[in-house]
Amino acid sequence: MNNIFDRIRAILNKQFRFSLDQIQPEAEFEHELGIDSREFFELINEFESAFDIEINAEEATTLVTIQDAINYIETKIITCD
Repeated sequence: MNNIFDRIRAILNKQFRFSLDQIQPEAEFEHELGIDSREFFELINEFESAFDIEINAEEATTLVTIQDAINYIETKIITCD
């Protein structure tokens, strides 16, 4: 999980210029980080590229917190192996 979290932090830091302190597993993309729906789907595209996975729109709506994304990506990576 730490590797996934580290990669997500790097993406959020690069794309949105969040400080690493702001990027915690319990942080909500919309409410705490202020990511709007357009930015969120750009972020989903970044996750797909970074982790070589596909995230459909319906599943993306379940990713509320960074921890949700970590869990989801972890499951997708395990399923693909």
